[in-house]
Amino acid sequence: MTDDKDVRLISTILETYMNPGMLEVGHKLSESGIYYCPEPLEREDYIEYIKSLPLNPKPEAFGLHNNAEITTSQIATNALLENMIAMQPKTSSGGGKTREEIIGDQCKFLYSKAPKPFDLDLIQRKYPTQYEESMNTVLLQECVRYNRLLKDM
Repeated sequence: MTDDKDVRLISTILETYMNPGMLEVGHKLSESGIYYCPEPLEREDYIEYIKSLPLNPKPEAFGLHNNAEITTSQIATNALLENMIAMQPKTSSGGGKTREEIIGDQCKFLYSKAPKPFDLDLIQRKYPTQYEESMNTVLLQECVRYNRLLKDM
C-alpha cells in the first residue's frame, strides 16, 4: 500500500481485531457480543454460527458507530427516490397519468403509511425532564425532531 490513509485504516483494523484476545474463546468483537470468537469446532459448526448472524448487520459489525446506520438509510432513501423519478415517463402520450400525478399518488401512499406525530404533552407528563433523568430530556428532544420530520414530509 502506498496511500498513507489506507495504511492507517488497515493498521487500525488490525490493531482492533488482530490481538491476543482473538485466541480466547468467547472474545467479543463487538459491544453487543453478537460477534465473538467461537470455540474451535468442526466446519459445519462454524457455518451454523455464521448463519446465526444477522442478515442485515448493524454498524457495530464493521466497527462503526450506530449513527452510521442513519447515514446509510439516508443514502438508500435518496437512491430509491431518484430511481423512482428516473423511471417516470418524461412526456405524456395520452390517456395515462402524468408524471406529477404518479409522483403525487406515491406521495399520498407513503403519507398514509407514515405514523402520527407524538403527543408531546403526554410524553412530558409521563417522562418529565428532570436533572436526575437526563434520558427524559433526550427522549423529548428526539420526539420533537421526529415530529418536525413528519411535518416536513
